[in-house]
Amino acid sequence: MLRNVVEYRIDRRSGVATYLQIVQQTQQALRLGLLEPGDKLPTAREVVEATAINPNTVLKAYRELEREG
Repeated sequence: MLRNVVEYRIDRRSGVATYLQIVQQTQQALRLGLLEPGDKLPTAREVVEATAINPNTVLKAYRELEREG
């Protein structure tokens, strides 16, 4: 089964909190049909390696997404 992978683009100058950028980009991928409910997101480690952000930031974003359903 082909797994959709979200590639997060973090804009450190946007003024938007990094974790919110991850949340917003995930929600947009869902709206655009790039992700479907139930698809697996990249692991926190994969996101950290791709974006060089703090693992706790990724986990905070994932908790927020889980809370929102």
